[in-house]
Amino acid sequence: MGEVIALIRVMPGEVLNDDEIQKIVENVKNLVKPPVKLGKVEVKNIAFGLKGLDVTVSVPDDKGGLDPVVEILSGIKNVKSVEVTDVGRM
Repeated sequence: MGEVIALIRVMPGEVLNDDEIQKIVENVKNLVKPPVKLGKVEVKNIAFGLKGLDVTVSVPDDKGGLDPVVEILSGIKNVKSVEVTDVGRM
């Protein structure tokens, strides 16, 4: 049994200040629970003041894939879109 490793881009719907972005980061850290393992959470400058998050997670093959993780992240306040941008196996 292996693990799926994914890079997920989490985007707010508008330009947020640093405190609001940090609230999203904290929500990500609090909501991603085992069996999902949270890797890095990086704030990325996108364009014109808009910032997004690159979230790295690993999920065991037998635990339902990435859809539950995407669903959880989509429910965070001020998050407009969640997109899996890269997937690999370990």
